[in-house]
Amino acid sequence: MRVARQKLFEQLDAALTDYIANERELQGLDATENRVVFIDQVVDSIRRVEFARKLGSRPISKSRTDPKSDLFDPLRAAVWHRVNGNIEEASWLVFLATHFGKNLESNWRLAQDVYGALGQDLWTWDRVYSDPEGISRWLKSNFHSMRTDGIARKFGNHRKYESIDPSKSIATGLVVESYVAWVAQYGSHQAMFDAAYRAAGGDKRVAFNWLYKDMNVLRFGRMAKFDYLTMLAKLGVIHIEADSPYIVNSTGPLRGAKLLVSGHTHSDMTPHEVDAEVVKLADSLGVGMQEIEDAICNWQKSPSRYKHFRG
Repeated sequence: MRVARQKLFEQLDAALTDYIANERELQGLDATENRVVFIDQVVDSIRRVEFARKLGSRPISKSRTDPKSDLFDPLRAAVWHRVNGNIEEASWLVFLATHFGKNLESNWRLAQDVYGALGQDLWTWDRVYSDPEGISRWLKSNFHSMRTDGIARKFGNHRKYESIDPSKSIATGLVVESYVAWVAQYGSHQAMFDAAYRAAGGDKRVAFNWLYKDMNVLRFGRMAKFDYLTMLAKLGVIHIEADSPYIVNSTGPLRGAKLLVSGHTHSDMTPHEVDAEVVKLADSLGVGMQEIEDAICNWQKSPSRYKHFRG
């Protein structure tokens, strides 16, 4: 593994040297330590994305789909359903995985207990589609017990400001209703994906952008939409590819990209100009938009000293 990592590091280093010599100076990488840390973060990001892609190509046990099992995993469950021809359930599970996130302490427990209705039933896509307000009613009846039973159920780091509290305007039940309304415009996930393909003329990047712009779902801003669509792609649910890192309306990634390109976070470059430069850099390095976005976001947190981030 160390040999493979070193080889990848050297390939990226050479590509970066070529980019700086022939395309644009990256002032944020003038210091050797900054450059080394940046490449290390790109390597980490590539490996995280590759791990998810490998999930999409590996045999998956059906027990991964069962929220009553300790083996439940919404992403692996999505792969199982995709392989078995159920794109609707696969897409729904990717949405739930994105909305709830994986918490370092409680893992997928929150997604597991909501999807499995605390062992009472399953909130499958078919059930939710036919009764969009069902989860809201269920959470209203079960929220108190979920909060007081001593079991840790937490949102993931990217979703830490979300809530299952039915009394709040950002409650999970309302998010689900909003998501169902989005998909229902087309009749199904598959019909929606087909519409994106047609509008894009079969271009994977254009189809990604079409879905990104079309996705009007409560609490799904830039990061959540990007995470949801890239995960659908990584797991093989839909054949799309991010056309940009979508850093225009971001905080950390935009700050990091400005630092990378100009050497400081208060560059007078517009967000669109910075985004375009990052797209060119990613293409030159031969990495995807999710990898470069993730790497820049993590690099800007500690530009000169490497820190490992789990996602």
